[in-house]
Amino acid sequence: MKYTNPIRRGMYPDPSIVRVGEYYYLANSTFEYYPGIAISRSRDLVNWESLSGVATKPQQADLRSSKSNEGIFAVCIRYHEEHFYVVTTNFAEFKTFIIRGELTAEKEITWEDRRVEVDVRGIDPDLYFEDDKTYLQFTGYVDDKGTKALQQVEISLGTGEILRGPEIISYGTGGRDVEGPHIIRKNDWYYLLAAEGGTGQGHMITIFRSKNLWGPYESEPGVNPLFTNRDRAEEPLQNIGHADLFTDVNGNWWMSCLGTHPARIGFSMITNIGRETLLYPVIWDGDWPEIYHGVPTEEVDLQDFPGHGKTVGEQKKVCFEENFKNAQLSNDWLTLRDSLGSDLVVEEGKMTLAGKEKDLSELGTPAFLGLRQTEIEEEFRVDLSRESDPGEGFFGLAVIINVDHYAELTITRSQDTGYNVHRRQKIADVEINRFVGHLDKMPEELKLVNTGAKKCFTATAGAQTASFEMDAINLSNEALAALNTGDIEGIHAYGNSKMVVTRVKRS
Repeated sequence: MKYTNPIRRGMYPDPSIVRVGEYYYLANSTFEYYPGIAISRSRDLVNWESLSGVATKPQQADLRSSKSNEGIFAVCIRYHEEHFYVVTTNFAEFKTFIIRGELTAEKEITWEDRRVEVDVRGIDPDLYFEDDKTYLQFTGYVDDKGTKALQQVEISLGTGEILRGPEIISYGTGGRDVEGPHIIRKNDWYYLLAAEGGTGQGHMITIFRSKNLWGPYESEPGVNPLFTNRDRAEEPLQNIGHADLFTDVNGNWWMSCLGTHPARIGFSMITNIGRETLLYPVIWDGDWPEIYHGVPTEEVDLQDFPGHGKTVGEQKKVCFEENFKNAQLSNDWLTLRDSLGSDLVVEEGKMTLAGKEKDLSELGTPAFLGLRQTEIEEEFRVDLSRESDPGEGFFGLAVIINVDHYAELTITRSQDTGYNVHRRQKIADVEINRFVGHLDKMPEELKLVNTGAKKCFTATAGAQTASFEMDAINLSNEALAALNTGDIEGIHAYGNSKMVVTRVKRS
């Protein structure tokens, strides 16, 4: 039995998994994208189904003023006394809060509108329950020199009131940016899982333990880093960190963590997809957990882990196709910072996106609807209805990684007859709006072809095409010097345009 990492492909960072009955529920960070907090479920740990996001209302998490790479930071999901709890920080408000959810008969989750705020000055919160008490761990600065530490408070679960703390429980091993704490209890020990090194090439997973929940938490020589690829540039997966530990239905331990799958172009590594969710079997017979064979690999062979192999199913290729037959959108779609409301209408067999006077370079909610890029080599195709009309504005196919780095192929109405195709692109302070071709008729297809090195945009109307190509590195984490988000590919309408879509396919 083998499976391939990532198990959740595309921008699914900071994974946290909890098992309830036959299902595993996965929570991931979403930053400035809406709905806030991605939730997925699986019966076999390798095939995941997107559920509705948690934060769909401003009172749950107000993302409307979120800057790029802000919004929903690291998320933790736990199940306690017949309820789900997610805890996270909305960096746009700099508020840490808890939202409670309840399992439905269909094994989905309904989330309460009310949130419980906890007044801590930090991020990456974790929840731990014991003896009718609730504890929250987080990372934050402890002095004016930039020193970070993992800290803990006891709280009232119903009100968020801090009953004890904050108290420092660990400075980590000395790696930069100690973060991502999770508390796990096993064999009368409290284990503290952490991430260090910054969420980049130095990222690593570390672990400590204590007989007392409040510490001191200590490690032993040779234990840390517990899991990392920081010195293995040859491995296809990089930036390994931010882990969580859980057990499956058969009692086997597993570790989820984040990592990236960069494209290798010459001597460079380019990350367009962002941080993704990885999974590894764990043997925990002794004092410390042993993660797989010690190396975060892309392929995971369970030959030496027969117990774990009983849990894992046959992994299916991740594909996406939407033809709106049920007059509904799938849960995979994302918008920026808020709902599109009445600007997006889904009917039997088609979806209509109305333009807004909001560009991709502006904070707020442009008329943009997108999907995560999931593979280095990937085709994203949009079929258009002839009902589409650019009006005096434009519509098109866009890829965005933040407000300063995006590219789109746009369709405008020609002053004579037919339609003009433009390349609109922003890379930091460089902006392009260049004519690339003319089409006599409304295009029936817009297509983006991703490769490791390039992104090629094409509009097709019968035998006519107009296209342009750009370097993928310009929409990469390396171009931003930031690793929170990844490329989101989708449709964008501006002004009084109307974009009518009959099918979307990612393959």
